[in-house]
Amino acid sequence: MLFDNNDLDFALFNLSTPKSMPMNMSMNMTNMFDKSNLNILSAKEGFLRGNMFKDEYKPYKNLTYIDIKPRNDREAKLFNVMQYSFAINDMNLYLDLHPDDMEAMALFEEFVKEAKEAKKEYMEQYGPLTVTKTKGNKFNWIDNPWPWDDLGGNIYV
Repeated sequence: MLFDNNDLDFALFNLSTPKSMPMNMSMNMTNMFDKSNLNILSAKEGFLRGNMFKDEYKPYKNLTYIDIKPRNDREAKLFNVMQYSFAINDMNLYLDLHPDDMEAMALFEEFVKEAKEAKKEYMEQYGPLTVTKTKGNKFNWIDNPWPWDDLGGNIYV
């Protein structure tokens, strides 16, 4: 086997504080895994920043994110779908590492509910977002404009 007869010390993967670790470093490790530090942004703010957690946004040099302002109802509804989809994905990553965090799970479920509603609103008015969401007996996925077509609006939505 791959790990047979090797000298790797698998104690490295133990999250408890090793005796040789300095006290201030062990305190930081404890705080890093403390769920009480959960500071989650709104779906819109998290989408714009690219991260749902308040303390995780690190701007590059003096640059920052831009506030996307949809120019019409179609872009606004698509932006709504996009922000909730992002929030679901980012919360999913967090919950992969913290599966027992009920507060985060409740927020995840709220984002799922909001995303379903946002997708429903968009599709009722503007058509399918995915190839599997067609209505009636016509394959209307090919009808223009497609969700990503630029109709003179914001280039970021």
